[in-house]
Amino acid sequence: MPDREAVTASWRLILSELENDLARLNSGEVLDDGGRIVSADWSPPTLVGPLPDEYAHTVRDLIDRQRVTLEALEEARRKTAEHLAALRAAEPPRGQQPVYLDVEG
Repeated sequence: MPDREAVTASWRLILSELENDLARLNSGEVLDDGGRIVSADWSPPTLVGPLPDEYAHTVRDLIDRQRVTLEALEEARRKTAEHLAALRAAEPPRGQQPVYLDVEG
Protein backbone atom coordinates (compact mmCIF):
# COMPACT_ATOMS: atom_id res chain seq x y z
CA MET A 1 0.00 0.00 0.00
CA PRO A 2 1.30 3.49 -0.80
CA ASP A 3 2.53 5.69 2.00
CA ARG A 4 0.32 8.32 3.63
CA GLU A 5 1.88 11.15 1.63
CA ALA A 6 1.07 9.43 -1.70
CA VAL A 7 -2.50 8.70 -0.59
CA THR A 8 -3.00 12.31 0.53
CA ALA A 9 -1.58 13.67 -2.74
CA SER A 10 -3.80 11.33 -4.76
CA TRP A 11 -6.93 12.39 -2.90
CA ARG A 12 -5.95 16.07 -3.19
CA LEU A 13 -5.77 15.65 -6.97
CA ILE A 14 -9.06 13.71 -7.18
CA LEU A 15 -10.94 16.28 -5.09
CA SER A 16 -9.42 19.17 -6.99
CA GLU A 17 -10.60 17.69 -10.30
CA LEU A 18 -14.11 17.12 -8.94
CA GLU A 19 -14.29 20.68 -7.58
CA ASN A 20 -13.02 22.12 -10.88
CA ASP A 21 -15.60 20.09 -12.83
CA LEU A 22 -18.37 21.35 -10.57
CA ALA A 23 -17.20 24.96 -10.88
CA ARG A 24 -17.09 24.67 -14.68
CA LEU A 25 -20.59 23.21 -14.72
CA ASN A 26 -21.96 25.96 -12.48
CA SER A 27 -20.32 28.67 -14.59
CA GLY A 28 -21.86 27.30 -17.78
CA GLU A 29 -18.41 26.73 -19.20
CA VAL A 30 -19.22 23.11 -20.12
CA LEU A 31 -22.34 23.96 -22.15
CA ASP A 32 -22.46 23.93 -25.92
CA ASP A 33 -24.30 26.55 -28.00
CA GLY A 34 -27.56 24.70 -27.50
CA GLY A 35 -27.20 24.73 -23.70
CA ARG A 36 -26.38 21.02 -23.51
CA ILE A 37 -23.63 19.72 -21.24
CA VAL A 38 -20.62 18.72 -23.26
CA SER A 39 -19.39 15.38 -22.04
CA ALA A 40 -15.71 15.08 -21.47
CA ASP A 41 -13.60 12.00 -21.49
CA TRP A 42 -14.02 11.07 -17.86
CA SER A 43 -13.10 7.95 -16.04
CA PRO A 44 -13.39 7.18 -12.36
CA PRO A 45 -10.23 7.93 -10.43
CA THR A 46 -8.00 5.14 -9.33
CA LEU A 47 -8.02 5.18 -5.58
CA VAL A 48 -4.72 4.49 -3.90
CA GLY A 49 -6.04 4.29 -0.39
CA PRO A 50 -8.75 5.39 2.02
CA LEU A 51 -9.83 9.01 2.27
CA PRO A 52 -7.57 10.84 4.73
CA ASP A 53 -9.48 12.27 7.70
CA GLU A 54 -8.41 15.81 6.85
CA TYR A 55 -10.47 15.66 3.62
CA ALA A 56 -13.73 14.46 5.20
CA HIS A 57 -15.12 18.00 5.53
CA THR A 58 -14.07 18.83 1.97
CA VAL A 59 -15.90 15.77 0.66
CA ARG A 60 -19.06 16.59 2.61
CA ASP A 61 -18.97 20.15 1.31
CA LEU A 62 -18.42 18.94 -2.26
CA ILE A 63 -21.35 16.53 -1.98
CA ASP A 64 -23.59 19.34 -0.69
CA ARG A 65 -22.57 21.61 -3.59
CA GLN A 66 -23.15 18.79 -6.08
CA ARG A 67 -26.61 18.26 -4.60
CA VAL A 68 -27.45 21.96 -5.03
CA THR A 69 -26.24 21.84 -8.64
CA LEU A 70 -28.24 18.69 -9.32
CA GLU A 71 -31.37 20.34 -7.90
CA ALA A 72 -30.80 23.37 -10.16
CA LEU A 73 -30.36 21.11 -13.18
CA GLU A 74 -33.53 19.21 -12.29
CA GLU A 75 -35.45 22.49 -11.99
CA ALA A 76 -34.11 23.66 -15.37
CA ARG A 77 -35.12 20.31 -16.89
CA ARG A 78 -38.60 20.59 -15.38
CA LYS A 79 -39.09 24.14 -16.70
CA THR A 80 -37.85 23.10 -20.13
CA ALA A 81 -40.31 20.20 -20.17
CA GLU A 82 -43.14 22.60 -19.25
CA HIS A 83 -42.14 24.98 -22.04
CA LEU A 84 -41.98 22.14 -24.56
CA ALA A 85 -45.40 20.90 -23.47
CA ALA A 86 -46.85 24.41 -23.92
CA LEU A 87 -45.33 24.68 -27.38
CA ARG A 88 -46.67 21.29 -28.39
CA ALA A 89 -50.12 22.21 -27.10
CA ALA A 90 -50.10 25.35 -29.25
CA GLU A 91 -49.23 23.48 -32.46
CA PRO A 92 -52.19 22.75 -34.71
CA PRO A 93 -52.86 19.05 -35.26
CA ARG A 94 -51.07 17.54 -38.25
CA GLY A 95 -53.00 17.91 -41.46
CA GLN A 96 -54.83 21.00 -40.20
CA GLN A 97 -52.12 23.58 -40.78
CA PRO A 98 -53.22 26.56 -42.86
CA VAL A 99 -52.20 26.46 -46.49
CA TYR A 100 -51.61 29.66 -48.38
CA LEU A 101 -51.90 29.87 -52.12
CA ASP A 102 -50.22 32.72 -53.95
CA VAL A 103 -52.83 33.80 -56.51
CA GLU A 104 -51.04 36.92 -57.66
CA GLY A 105 -47.55 35.65 -58.16
